[in-house]
Amino acid sequence: MRRRGRAATIVVLLGVAIGFAVATPYFQFTTKITEFLPDDSEDRGAQIAALLAESELSRVMMIDLTLGEPAPAPKVEGAGFTPAPGVDRLRTLALSLVDFLRAQPDVASARSGFTEADVTAMLEFLGRWTATTFVPRDAYTDAELRARLTKLKEDLGGPMGMLIRQTAPRDPLGGTWEPLEALRGAQGTTLVDEDGVVFTADRLHAFVFVETRSSTFQSDAQIEFRRVLDAWMARSAPPPARMQTAGTAQYAIASEAQIKGDVNRIGIISTVGILIVFLVLFGSLRLIALGIIPMVFGSAVAVLVCQALFGEIHGITIAFGTSLLGVGLDYVEHYYAHFVLTPEVPAAATMKRVAPSIALGALTTIIGFVGIAASGLGGLRQMAVFSVVAIIASMTATIWIVPQWMPTKYQPPRTLALMNRIVLAFLVKLTSRIWSRTARLVVIALAVLATVAGVGAAQFSDNVNMLVNEQGPHVVEDRAVRARLGPDTSSFAVVTAPTDEALLAAIGTTTAELERARAAGHVTSFVALDRILPSREEQTARLAAARAAEPRIRSVMTELEFVPDQFADFWAALAEPAPAFLSLADLRTSPLAPLLTAWVPAQSTPIALIPLVGVTDVGALRAVVPSATIVVPQETIVELFRGVRIRTVVSSLIGFAAIFLLLGVRYRSGKKALVALAPALLACVATVGTLVAIGTPLTILHVMSLLLVVSLGVDFGIFFVDTTESLEESARTMISILTAAVTTILSFGLLGLSASPGLAAIGVTVTLGVSFSLVFCFVMASLAGPRS
Repeated sequence: MRRRGRAATIVVLLGVAIGFAVATPYFQFTTKITEFLPDDSEDRGAQIAALLAESELSRVMMIDLTLGEPAPAPKVEGAGFTPAPGVDRLRTLALSLVDFLRAQPDVASARSGFTEADVTAMLEFLGRWTATTFVPRDAYTDAELRARLTKLKEDLGGPMGMLIRQTAPRDPLGGTWEPLEALRGAQGTTLVDEDGVVFTADRLHAFVFVETRSSTFQSDAQIEFRRVLDAWMARSAPPPARMQTAGTAQYAIASEAQIKGDVNRIGIISTVGILIVFLVLFGSLRLIALGIIPMVFGSAVAVLVCQALFGEIHGITIAFGTSLLGVGLDYVEHYYAHFVLTPEVPAAATMKRVAPSIALGALTTIIGFVGIAASGLGGLRQMAVFSVVAIIASMTATIWIVPQWMPTKYQPPRTLALMNRIVLAFLVKLTSRIWSRTARLVVIALAVLATVAGVGAAQFSDNVNMLVNEQGPHVVEDRAVRARLGPDTSSFAVVTAPTDEALLAAIGTTTAELERARAAGHVTSFVALDRILPSREEQTARLAAARAAEPRIRSVMTELEFVPDQFADFWAALAEPAPAFLSLADLRTSPLAPLLTAWVPAQSTPIALIPLVGVTDVGALRAVVPSATIVVPQETIVELFRGVRIRTVVSSLIGFAAIFLLLGVRYRSGKKALVALAPALLACVATVGTLVAIGTPLTILHVMSLLLVVSLGVDFGIFFVDTTESLEESARTMISILTAAVTTILSFGLLGLSASPGLAAIGVTVTLGVSFSLVFCFVMASLAGPRS
């Protein structure tokens, strides 16, 4: 019978091992931050936040080049700007980088400023459309016509005269230049565009903007792109020249590096620590090897299931799964403690006695993770699925596989016997005192008061940063580059419509509303997309306005000593019975496309993102601009996480109730159920109190971690309640609880040292919770009083 059971376990283990080996080449890993955004499809804020994270805008990297030259000489009164030394070399370096990037297969577009070739290509494209396409309707007043034609006369005699002479016959009012001026205006006043390169005003920094074909969250592609970029910089401009970058890819690369480092560190140190604990307590290499089987088996099955269900596995899931190594050992440790200290009892009989406790503990832990799955975050849902599968598989391996291979003869080490004597003596002393009913009521009252005080003093924060270390070098560099680029665009006016043409009309309406908001002081500036993207209806109205103003246009031309007949192409275009109208599809295949994709990304639902600078009153701005959704990404994410936190708290309360009912059904006693639950609940109170005392605001991650603390702490409570018949048996259980606490802390304690704020929050909370659960198990033993 034993031989048949062993054969079955070998078949199962080999099956999982072969399946894992076959699936390994197909594993997909990700660090997408969108997996940790609420995925409520009914919430417009959630939709827009996810869209911003995945749009073309997120794939743009801003590259800041500097030669490390000294600052330019101060401007002398009456003199022109004195450029920084080496500005020509910096320009050459930037243009060289643009050429290099355009040759890379993963680059969708690369640019700096407007080169002569860029302007020529854009003018050639814009020249295909009626000149009135970009001239606003209010340009046909006498005053505005006089201003525009006066500017034409000045430009004809200026540096751009040769180029203006080419466009003037068909466009005397300068409509062709409107989109280019709008694009230049989007750069702000802190930057200058000279000879095809964008510089800071002091010419010490040059900027290149590159959009990759790969998603920002395809970390392998982004890491390779960054490697190629760094290699180019090393070849082309050695120190003191410097390259800094900004963009979402910075965070994806840094997150992957953090997660990989955490996985390696946690996995190695946890494994070594756990092996040492096992060797000291159980003194058998065979028991160590058997103890690892449930842990590895559970993790392998969980990885396979997550890959099959989700198509990819998040790095945070792997890091969190690594921390479950200690949790997966809880069941083995409970079994080992009873087997090793009673070696005369057959292994199968010992498992039969403790299996109900292990199964019940696993079930309560699963309930806790189900609460995490209900959070509304895809990433945490995957973590919950991974954990549930790993726990079920680990429990199954512990109950079914491990006993099959346990030794029939075993000599327990002296360390475990010594620990058993110490714990037994401590329990005898601890339980010798008889607590009166009054004393117990006082303890309960104090626990209730501590709960109320802790919850009342707790400060909640929904500004959760799960994947990014705010003090990390990549964050500091990103902020430095963005600061040089000008005022931060922290808000967007988001416009959506059912069709491209409806989107252009909505952009026009929104732009007019934003102009009123700017006049009222609610926003400092914005990108006027309607100057580049007029709707068909607006183009028709502009053409009609120009036709109606033709006599006055001729009159002002004559007044300013122009000969109207020299603009024959312009008059012919006004007379064209069926002029061509510009569409969004035309722009997306034009030389302007690389400049527009960040604002009008190609999505299944037409959408425009209008960057806003200097928003002073979001509420007032929303009231004045009803045609768009005003989004402040940081605030939107905070609001979304607030909703998630509330849902999680509700799920947690339901989880508590479910665990209590489960324990009540198991023990058929409300008192025993409460005793089993008490260590975990008291541990939660103590953990919250500790976090409050050290000034840590509670986030959704702390709430979820507390739910995990309850699940783990209830395991301890169940083991305690199931073995209260004698002090000797209680001592063995306390040793298993102590061992489980140590191995869990070895795992989660290291998470607390993670560079990822999310993992660190989980690690600190669970470490505190498990430690307090252990302490309160001994407190409950004391309250239980003397036993034989």
